[in-house]
Amino acid sequence: MKTKEEIERLRQEIITVSLALLEQGLIVRTWGNISARIDDKHYLITPSGIKYEDLTPEMLPIVSVDDNSYVGEYKPSSESLVHSAIYSTRSDAEFIIHTHQVYATCVGALGKRRLKAELKEKKVVFPVAAYALPGTKELADNIKAASIKYAETRSIIMANHGAICFGHNAEDAFSEAIKLEVAARKYIFDICKTEISNDVEEGFSSKLEEGKIVYLRNDTPERVKIIHQTIYAKRPDVTYIFHNKSEAVMTISRRVNHMRPLLDDFAQIIGTSLRIPTAEGAPLTVKKNINAVFAYNDGAYCLGNTEDDAKAAAIVLDKGCIAHIAVMRFGEGRFISLYDCFKMNRNYRKNYSVLANSVK
Repeated sequence: MKTKEEIERLRQEIITVSLALLEQGLIVRTWGNISARIDDKHYLITPSGIKYEDLTPEMLPIVSVDDNSYVGEYKPSSESLVHSAIYSTRSDAEFIIHTHQVYATCVGALGKRRLKAELKEKKVVFPVAAYALPGTKELADNIKAASIKYAETRSIIMANHGAICFGHNAEDAFSEAIKLEVAARKYIFDICKTEISNDVEEGFSSKLEEGKIVYLRNDTPERVKIIHQTIYAKRPDVTYIFHNKSEAVMTISRRVNHMRPLLDDFAQIIGTSLRIPTAEGAPLTVKKNINAVFAYNDGAYCLGNTEDDAKAAAIVLDKGCIAHIAVMRFGEGRFISLYDCFKMNRNYRKNYSVLANSVK
């Protein structure tokens, strides 16, 4: 058992690592989670639905490996079962990072069982754990099976979800996440022929102030203003529209007519299905609980009831578009079932997003 002083240092280390992961772009907003082992039966973990920038050491609950019970004011991350699964089977796991890092997540949508790579002239294999809904025992069992079968690896891709990386300490786990992303990016670029950088490029955004539309650029074209007006009229729950014109989103807006979710966070935050106009001037598809509206050859308008929510949708959409392009060029992929998409989207709207927005 670690001393009280050692546990306090671990608490601070988790926060330090979370901020470093944010800076590297391996996690964003409240997505992902980080933990550190205290002893054979307990670990610290980041709480559910709180932004990493807002974390303080005392917010981190202590979780039991055996039964997932916890001590602390804040509820543990919804993926604590996955952390428990690894701590229970891997003695070399002292610090765990779960990310939604872009390229590893995209590899996880290709339907592959493993990612083979060569890093610094050394062959490396990263397993892809079988898909299951986030937060479930089934997902934890799938991660556990992969961690046992591939005892030489400390990075596991979670199909259609993200990645989990671990090591003897924070530095080891962080290095694993970077190593995995380098290998995954190379695979997406070279094998899937999808050399597209992950980015969000803002076009013509707007917000509602006292019921009136405020366009954030003075040069917003009239045709774009009409799009904003149409969206606000059909979606009274929306108060901010972020116009995303990233390379991946623009590519989808000219070449695809339908997007089904390949990634969990896409299903949760964007919605269960997206229709995309296939010609200039074609009608827009604005639907309840679908938080992106594509316009032909003009990117997508990402929706939220706050600026933060709209930008979050833009980030998730960009990653989802990279995954979609990679799957098309690779020739195969694994889409998430409509039932699972509905289940995740409903759960996110009713629980997670409410919690995230209530903690300011």
